[in-house]
Amino acid sequence: MQDQNHYKLTIVGPGAMGCLLAAVLNRQDYPGFLLDYRPDRAGRLKKTGIQVVSSKESWTVFPNITAKPESFGPQDWVILLVKAAQTDDAVKRIGPLIGPETLVVTLQNGIGHESTLFQIIKPERIVLGVTSQGATLLSEGRVCHAGSGPTKLGLAIQNSGAENSLNSLVTLLNNAGWPSQVVEDIHPHIWRKLIVNVGINALTALCRLTNGKLLQHPESLRLQKLAVTEAWTLSLKKGIALDLSLEEAHDMVDSVCKATAENRSSMLQDRIKNRPTEIDYINGAITEMGRELGVATPVNEVLTLLVRLNSRLGWKDTVDIKRY
Repeated sequence: MQDQNHYKLTIVGPGAMGCLLAAVLNRQDYPGFLLDYRPDRAGRLKKTGIQVVSSKESWTVFPNITAKPESFGPQDWVILLVKAAQTDDAVKRIGPLIGPETLVVTLQNGIGHESTLFQIIKPERIVLGVTSQGATLLSEGRVCHAGSGPTKLGLAIQNSGAENSLNSLVTLLNNAGWPSQVVEDIHPHIWRKLIVNVGINALTALCRLTNGKLLQHPESLRLQKLAVTEAWTLSLKKGIALDLSLEEAHDMVDSVCKATAENRSSMLQDRIKNRPTEIDYINGAITEMGRELGVATPVNEVLTLLVRLNSRLGWKDTVDIKRY
């Protein structure tokens, strides 16, 4: 295992999750870099630090933040925590960080963005993962830690050459207070989270509801169950070993809604701030795969189209009710 004072780790993306992970590591004196693509913001964050707030405490740390990846050199681990649509730009920028032994880890939402990694990074050096950590970016460099949960990581392609490095990363994360584990087959875990996101993100973004309130309205609950049913059916067609009955899949999504009742989903946060959403990598990905495999996904298609339209229009083209 790499000694904690000699390994090299870079987190890409100063969003909610990137800032939270960088802060957690820094708080436990685990060194690492946080890479931003904007020099101006990197400069401000370097001065003001990252503040993490929760229901129990508030604390501030000052990780090493920069917009110059060429100053780092090859890393042991590069963790991507950018929006799915930003994967292509992010991967092109991290070239100076990639050496022959570097593992590139993605903890991004949705599915489909990994194909970009496969085009640029050797598949045997890619780690796919999911995390149940909850984070909301309140303002630049200020993160609300909404809840803790496990992070699961697995090699995209099983190979003994990368196992030791991945195990070392997981040990480091656990020691820092970021519960993590290595799984042999990461794909069922990715699909479980995808199904949860399918049932929550688009509906919360369109209805402007917190996660828990989706369960309080018969209409949103019905739409959620229909969208989840389509995704679960597609997973069977693809041969994903979810080990979940349809009823258990619905219960899983309900449980997440209840456990994160006051949370605003990442897609709702994006809509509130007029940022691009990850709809094409969640409900849109279900629709695209369904089309390819002959599985009907009308509810996911409608949700995808509505979120796209809503994002395109914003509020500028909507009717001004004050005129009537």
